[in-house]
Amino acid sequence: MTVKEFFKTNAFKCIAVLLSIVLICCIALTICDSLFEVTAKERLDRAIAEIYGESVEYTVAEIDEDKGDTAQYSIDELYDLSGKHENEFLMKITGKGGFNSGSVTCWVVATVSPVSGEDGDGFEFGGITKATIDSNVNQSYIHYITSDAIQAVINKQDGDGFTSYDTNGIKTGATFSLGAIANALNGAKEYVEAIYCGVVLPFDGYEYTDKLNVNETTVTVDGTNVNYHIVTNHGNHPKPFTIEMTVGADGAISNYTIIVNGSTMDYGSDMAAIALNMNGQTLETLEAFINSDGIHTGATYSNEECVYAGLFATANYEKALAEFSQGGNA
Repeated sequence: MTVKEFFKTNAFKCIAVLLSIVLICCIALTICDSLFEVTAKERLDRAIAEIYGESVEYTVAEIDEDKGDTAQYSIDELYDLSGKHENEFLMKITGKGGFNSGSVTCWVVATVSPVSGEDGDGFEFGGITKATIDSNVNQSYIHYITSDAIQAVINKQDGDGFTSYDTNGIKTGATFSLGAIANALNGAKEYVEAIYCGVVLPFDGYEYTDKLNVNETTVTVDGTNVNYHIVTNHGNHPKPFTIEMTVGADGAISNYTIIVNGSTMDYGSDMAAIALNMNGQTLETLEAFINSDGIHTGATYSNEECVYAGLFATANYEKALAEFSQGGNA
């Protein structure tokens, strides 16, 4: 068969028709992608409409690099609202620590309240008024998270002695996803307090504080020994651990004791040996372990809580020794 004869066959006609259809579809998709592309401004306007039901005045705020990204959360976008929503901040925050090492990105409205004191006028954290889910990574059961569940986490701020948002007592079927949302809410609180309210948290400037409840963690010094009473924080499982340990002049941990084991659902039996007994461990060995496959034992989150406590203790030995050498107690 000659080339000329092939061009006259039904096979060639079919191929030509299919190629024409593919070409037309590609052109159509390109046009549609251009026409229906959702811009960043449109996504923002949609989030505002969902939260407020109306347009609001806002300006884009610069995100502080030192406070905007931690092991628990990251601030992705920040808007300073004005007009009748003055003293409100719209924040796009990614809460980390979700199911399967994933995350949940939320739109959160945080507020501040003007206060007057001896040092002049300022602001204090006024609470979170609204939070909605924007997107997620690896959260298979995110559809179980209802607006009522998110509101229940927000309502924690109305309790006596409130210090942070948690998921205690809230049943959803997506515990880790809700925990990531709690991390986002705590991120909003921590960031607003630090940047707009002038709050300096205990152990500010210390390393590996992301998984600590810094308000309940204490340090004392005895000679060249630094003694730590550490309480971990959480947005999901496990519950807080309480751990006591000592770091000496050789940089190694001794007298390691888990006072309260926060593992739930019998995960404690699957914890790594290092997490259960950190005696002799140093900053270098713990950093190597946290980056190894050994952290994944079936109780990964419990392992992380404990190992990060050890990292905090060993990484900050010199700083804590200098700061608390007079017998101070943070």
